[in-house]
Amino acid sequence: MIDARLDTGRHSITATQTLVWTNAGGSAVDRLPFHLYLNAFKNESSLFMRGSHGEMRDAKATDSGWGWIQIESLQIGGVELAGKLEYPNKPDETVAELPLPQPVQPGTTIEVNFKFTAQLPEVFARTGYKGDFHMVGQWFPKIGVRVGPPGAEHWECSPFYATTEFFADFGTYDVTLTVPSTHVVAATGVLVKAVDMPGQTRTFTYHAEDVHDFAWMADPYMEPPLVGKAKVEGGDVEVRVYARKEQAAFARRHLQAAIGAIEKFSTYFVPYPWPIMTVIDPPVEAMFGAGGMEYPTLVTTAGDSVFLRPGIRLPEMVTVHEVGHNWFQGILASNEPEEAWLDEGVNEWADAHVMRDLYGARASGVDWKGWQADYGALRIAAGADPTTLPSPIAAAAYAFADEEAYGAATYAATNRALSTLEEYVGSAKFMAAMKAYAKEFAFKHPTGRDFYATLERELGEDLGWFFGPVFQEVGGIKLAVRSAECRAAHNARGVWGEGSTRKVTTETEAPDLGTYVCEVVIQNTGVVHVPVEIELEFADGTRQRVTWDDKAGGHWKRFTIERSSKLVAVNIDPDKKIALANPTQHRVRLEGDGSASLRAAARLASWAQTLMQVVGP
Repeated sequence: MIDARLDTGRHSITATQTLVWTNAGGSAVDRLPFHLYLNAFKNESSLFMRGSHGEMRDAKATDSGWGWIQIESLQIGGVELAGKLEYPNKPDETVAELPLPQPVQPGTTIEVNFKFTAQLPEVFARTGYKGDFHMVGQWFPKIGVRVGPPGAEHWECSPFYATTEFFADFGTYDVTLTVPSTHVVAATGVLVKAVDMPGQTRTFTYHAEDVHDFAWMADPYMEPPLVGKAKVEGGDVEVRVYARKEQAAFARRHLQAAIGAIEKFSTYFVPYPWPIMTVIDPPVEAMFGAGGMEYPTLVTTAGDSVFLRPGIRLPEMVTVHEVGHNWFQGILASNEPEEAWLDEGVNEWADAHVMRDLYGARASGVDWKGWQADYGALRIAAGADPTTLPSPIAAAAYAFADEEAYGAATYAATNRALSTLEEYVGSAKFMAAMKAYAKEFAFKHPTGRDFYATLERELGEDLGWFFGPVFQEVGGIKLAVRSAECRAAHNARGVWGEGSTRKVTTETEAPDLGTYVCEVVIQNTGVVHVPVEIELEFADGTRQRVTWDDKAGGHWKRFTIERSSKLVAVNIDPDKKIALANPTQHRVRLEGDGSASLRAAARLASWAQTLMQVVGP
């Protein structure tokens, strides 16, 4: 239970909080850790500021807009304990630990009462104010999560790094918010009542069950929300979009995308379990700092721009992505600091399916003035080459070299990996396995091991050959044509027999047969090995496909084919099924001397890759 009051002049919140926590594990607890996320914006000594250097997602921290959280009182059983708080990661203060006077035994409950002040930063990295707009996220003391086998549990309560998001346990929230009566408010959960109070204020009361966070927005210029209904198994979901008047056209686009996303994700995985979904469209000046973030039953979107005409679906992409988080971050709620890919990357893969279902397979990303593009293909084209990443996909979010490496591995490479596996096993079978995973682990904080084991069970195959190198190793898949050449076919020439029976077969006795023997060597110098098709194109226009089942990791394969026509081109993975690979060296055309052609193709591939890096997003 939280009772909070917003001071819009100081951009601060004064609040009381009552936390009722039950030890559901099998071992006693002698200390309680709490996230104090707003202290990430307190000074430049925080882990967040040291890692981000005050810049994130095209937004910058300002010298005048610092944020922090101060616990004025912390009581258990009426005993004041605020002075006992410890900060294990000093000088970072985003985690505080409270040693308990008495351990909390398994199955018992403890009540902790807080008084605190939250100073919002000028909007940056998902939370804060911009002018009169307030996006209030990660603003209250939030207890960590006990994980591990019964009797051997441990706390997960990671400090806030630039590349980490959030991990918290499920609970019931009853929250009252007192704000100026001029302000529109939207928040996690269901509005129970709104009461006008003295001093031109209004108090809103919200209730939310089975959520792991609570966030809210207050702004005097937001229009009444656009409202629609998403139909899911078990009943309708009310969908609300809040936006300022000048963004009304985009609000309608966000509403339709949110409704479609809820219905599609509910069909793919598990039905959306809450009665409401709120989408906040921040004002343009706050969009980089506050846009594109997910909380249970409430998300912020982005992408409003005069250049993004209907049919250029970046705004819809953002809404679908953030709404999708309500499954992978909201319902499944994996450990984001340790395994961010289980949310961000799996969600990215699912987004492509939703966008294709909503807008068509060929135009899910763009359908404007005759130009069409697939959302999934655009995301892959814009991403970094997975083979260049210095950390594996499954690295902890705080362990990546930089934010670029984190994003490329966690979002793009995970999407590519799952798309590759889906092509290998078949889409219908893979979607069924993903649905089983979601149903089994809803509200249970699944781990990567749970994900691997569920897919192996549902797909009926040991996938260690895929999961291990793809998620745990660096190097990716590096397919290339090593050599390709043809020679005229003829019967064997040379010397046969011995002594008086020796016979010499020359070109005259064994003339060319009018056919060609072509040899192609394909190599894979990466750590990921998957079955791959190779298409051979011949001078007479015919084509032939061969398959290299590279799961065992042979690193190279020679194909020998006799045909009536010379080989003119080799194309690895012609149907682009292996999304995890970088295709710049996959197609080679032979002209005259095959080896010279290959060398030229290699140079062109190198130039193309360099150009893509220079002009890329």
